[in-house]
Amino acid sequence: VLRLVRRITMGLEPAEVALARQKGFAGYLNYQLNFAAIDDSAVEATVAARYPLISQTSAQLRTADGGEVYNQLADAAVFRAAFSKRQLKERMVEFWTDHFNVLYDKIGYLKAEDDRLVIRQHALGRFPDMVRASAESAAMLGYLDQSSSRKPTPNQNYAREIMELHTMGAEGGPLPTYTQNDVAQLSRILTGWSYNGNGVFTFQKSFHDFTAKTFLGVNFPAMPSNATPAQMKTEGDTAITMLLNHPNTARYIATKMAKWFLAYDPPTAVIDATAATYIATGGDIKAMLRTILTGKNLTAAPAKYKRPFHLLVSSLRGMAAEVTNIRPSRQRLDAMDMRPFYWEQPDGYPDRVSWWSGLATQRWNWASYISTQNSAPNVRINTVANFRTPQDTADGVVNQIGVRMFGGEFPSALKSSLLTYLKAGTYNDARVRETIALAASSHQFQWY
Repeated sequence: VLRLVRRITMGLEPAEVALARQKGFAGYLNYQLNFAAIDDSAVEATVAARYPLISQTSAQLRTADGGEVYNQLADAAVFRAAFSKRQLKERMVEFWTDHFNVLYDKIGYLKAEDDRLVIRQHALGRFPDMVRASAESAAMLGYLDQSSSRKPTPNQNYAREIMELHTMGAEGGPLPTYTQNDVAQLSRILTGWSYNGNGVFTFQKSFHDFTAKTFLGVNFPAMPSNATPAQMKTEGDTAITMLLNHPNTARYIATKMAKWFLAYDPPTAVIDATAATYIATGGDIKAMLRTILTGKNLTAAPAKYKRPFHLLVSSLRGMAAEVTNIRPSRQRLDAMDMRPFYWEQPDGYPDRVSWWSGLATQRWNWASYISTQNSAPNVRINTVANFRTPQDTADGVVNQIGVRMFGGEFPSALKSSLLTYLKAGTYNDARVRETIALAASSHQFQWY
């Protein structure tokens, strides 16, 4: 049960651990998968009050300050990840945000609707619905230059990335992967897919290539010049459906999801089973998660390294942070090289320990920052209520660190080290906070 909580939440905290133990493995997984039934109104009310811009349309945001739109969007992402009761949804929001990555610095306020209507709306829905929503998202079309792609020399960026990164993958699968000619042909099929000045998807008939095409071995006959925009757009819809139904897509998405939840190199049997679930259910994300998140699979899964976003949020959760303004803490992600929505390449922030393992000092600095009294005045760690209760002693504090930050599975070597440090100096609140920072900086807390 505790392994399940570690993998499907953004970090351990006592109430969530207790809930999972009370419901049991299957009950807790069902609870998190059925996210719509979880009352998250308190968090959403706070988000609405503090970050009102993120609920506005692109048309409304056109005249808003772009920097403030970004700050509210990024702040809301961290706040929800830390405090939402719909924790599995937040894990999937993080996953799909990288999968359908767009760079805020290039597309600006358009990302707000993309986050709301593509990522969050479909995070635990059906994968084909998310791909189709992304394909008509102004943020994606602008980021990958599809909105200005036109005959006779269409831009190939989006055509390539929807195959390489969003659906089939570049490394092949049950069938041979796409060719460069398929990229060229799909770019012609998609000419006309654009958006208007209000960030609303439109089909630009004058951009579209009417001539015959052949994509993945399927012929698309030439269209008459008097075809309607809806008829022309059907070409693209058909091509996207082909990608969604392709066996390589099932395997690519299954592999990526298994890596996210289980291991950097997940077992082939798990990938095969998850790909089969994709095919059988038409890309139902919840069904795929049920295939991946079994007791057997989790028991065999090695620990994974927390990316900076995960580390920051799990610290807030484990330390029971009381937040009046998340922004100063969220901005610490810049120092850890994971600024939200700012990965430049279309593949999203890496999920590889080799990428993040060289930033230990910045991670330790974060632990010190968040735990020190008054260094982060907008985020309060109440040591008296959460760590020095019920016993205001060194042993009592270290026990509470084990309960809150490690779910009660407290490595004996770490416990001993923390006790040694806490007892080596004058017992006071500053020393307690330093001990909490050491716990958050420990090898054991960096992994999950």
